[in-house]
Amino acid sequence: MRPFLVVAVVTLAMACASRSAPPPTTTPTPVNPAAPPPAPPAPATGGGRATDAIRLGPSTMRYAMHQVVNIEQELPTGRQQVTYGLQAFFRVTINGPADSVGYPMTISIDSIIPDSGTTVPMNVDLGVARGLAFVGRLTPQGDFHNPVPSDSNAAQAVSPIVGSFRNFFPRLPAAGVTQGATWTDTVTMNERATGNVSVKSITRSHAAGWEERNGTRSVRIEVASSFTIQGGGEQLGQHFDVAGTGVRNGFDYVAVDGRYMGGESTDSTKLTISLPVQSTTIPRTQVAKTTVTVSP
Repeated sequence: MRPFLVVAVVTLAMACASRSAPPPTTTPTPVNPAAPPPAPPAPATGGGRATDAIRLGPSTMRYAMHQVVNIEQELPTGRQQVTYGLQAFFRVTINGPADSVGYPMTISIDSIIPDSGTTVPMNVDLGVARGLAFVGRLTPQGDFHNPVPSDSNAAQAVSPIVGSFRNFFPRLPAAGVTQGATWTDTVTMNERATGNVSVKSITRSHAAGWEERNGTRSVRIEVASSFTIQGGGEQLGQHFDVAGTGVRNGFDYVAVDGRYMGGESTDSTKLTISLPVQSTTIPRTQVAKTTVTVSP
């Protein structure tokens, strides 16, 4: 699971750098990276066997995804600290049978709601996200392949916030997951909401053991990633370049019947955003905590 507030890091920095007003005087409590997950309990009895390979499969699920981001950056006007959070509610329908690419899948957004006191980055109108749907294929590895939005204008408007859910599901081996398995996955993706920004992730995953999640026997997948960010583009009428590195730690749950049961992750990122026209370089440290839960 990857956070949905990815490319907003650039838009927010560009907006802040373009203002002449001083930074906010309030200092929010930082969100610290999560501690390493505890050792999983012993496997429960009943349900699937430890030797069974688990794969994502057909289901209809509702999810709530909440993310809180804490940012510290050095602007020409001085140090700025910003905290903001959003919660998205959406439905995921995976239909069978699978074709040569994967299962037909649709993600439909019910609503996106900012946390109390949060100013939405770039003043994006979150109302246009209501009813927005993405249709594509879910590959055996958990990639949402070639998502096509139901409304391209609405998708473009909220893309700095939600992207296209390509990394919503955990990355899995094509043959499925068995208890105790470990695997490494390398993915490079382009985020084009603000320009041409490339994110390369190297993810190491471990199927740690069985747990009960929402009353369902599920395998806990512990994840540790490192990633690099590189690229540039144009925003607010001026060119920018961005580069940085980060780490992510978290865990996901997949039920024995192939349903994704949610998880948590914490990203810690260091970025440098350069604005050549202003001869300005903005160092930034960002911590984002994302939680996905199954909704009734």
